[in-house]
Amino acid sequence: MTRLSISIAAVLATFAAGAQDISFVPGQGSAATLTDADRRVAVAAIDALAADLQIPKEKILVDTIRAVDWSNSSIGCPKPGVAYLEVITPGHKVTLRADGQVYVVHEANERAIVCHDTKAFAGIDPKMQFVFGKQMVVAQQDLAGRLHVATKDIKLVSAEQQTWDDAGLGCPDPAVTYAPSKVTGWVMTLRHGTRDFTYHTDLERTIPCPATLAQ
Repeated sequence: MTRLSISIAAVLATFAAGAQDISFVPGQGSAATLTDADRRVAVAAIDALAADLQIPKEKILVDTIRAVDWSNSSIGCPKPGVAYLEVITPGHKVTLRADGQVYVVHEANERAIVCHDTKAFAGIDPKMQFVFGKQMVVAQQDLAGRLHVATKDIKLVSAEQQTWDDAGLGCPDPAVTYAPSKVTGWVMTLRHGTRDFTYHTDLERTIPCPATLAQ
């Protein structure tokens, strides 16, 4: 084996090891589904939380990675008495779990900070267990069929718990009348290339929303 091939092998081994270091809450996905950019975000978030809690990185699980445009350079975690540039800052909100606790990390330009501000936890139920693996697969297969692409090319971007007022799941069929009833499920964002698509799901059904998103 030449020196060049050894170097390439070392790089690939390092890359693979990095992907394996990212663990997800069961049903949330896997490192293999991440884009290179989202993988860097996940690594930065895990590193930040591990340093903040002084715990091994292996104890940290990823819940969700969601793209966010922060309203200023505080990236959503302002400190009292500090002035920030009023400039839209693209980044991510990453939800992590460690020892059964939920933590939120804000990121921009691969700079990640653990956000202890209670506002950062809005809409997050720490008792929620993500168990939508089946629905995620159904959504990936459905979208792949609509786009005529391979299922492996459909990536999970994020998933958030949602409660709807009826079984229409926020995307009602005009021909159906739904009885009022609280229905809990998830809003999943899937990505193919540069395009994002949204699916709504409860424990039984997984539907594109809007219904014609990929027609």
